[in-house]
Amino acid sequence: RSLKVGRDNPVLKPARKPSASLLITFETNSSEVTSRAREQLDIVAAALRNEKLAEYSFNIEGHADPRGSSTTNLTLSQLRAESVRQYLVDAHSVSPERLRALGKGDRELLNPQVPAAPENRRVTIVTNTTK
Repeated sequence: RSLKVGRDNPVLKPARKPSASLLITFETNSSEVTSRAREQLDIVAAALRNEKLAEYSFNIEGHADPRGSSTTNLTLSQLRAESVRQYLVDAHSVSPERLRALGKGDRELLNPQVPAAPENRRVTIVTNTTK
């Protein structure tokens, strides 16, 4: 048995950033956080308050489906990201410095075969950087 040093050696790969697979969806043309989304965000907030994640900041990425103009969808996606950020700050006292709201518009569809699908009207929370 030997240890090879090279690109394919999994021991040398960088550690993955913390992430979660949670889909926060919105009604059509709305940036209002639904009661279901609040339940999911309550879980996210508990994780964000965990000391193991204290050194991380997060991008809250808003998305829109492709109906409507690109400009309108970009604004709507930004409003969605901001509403989620505000909920986490106001309802759970998550430090606002750790959360950055980013509108991504309609460029990254999860379900391109069904443009109006709810999963295309979403917010995702992605690890940004260490402090």
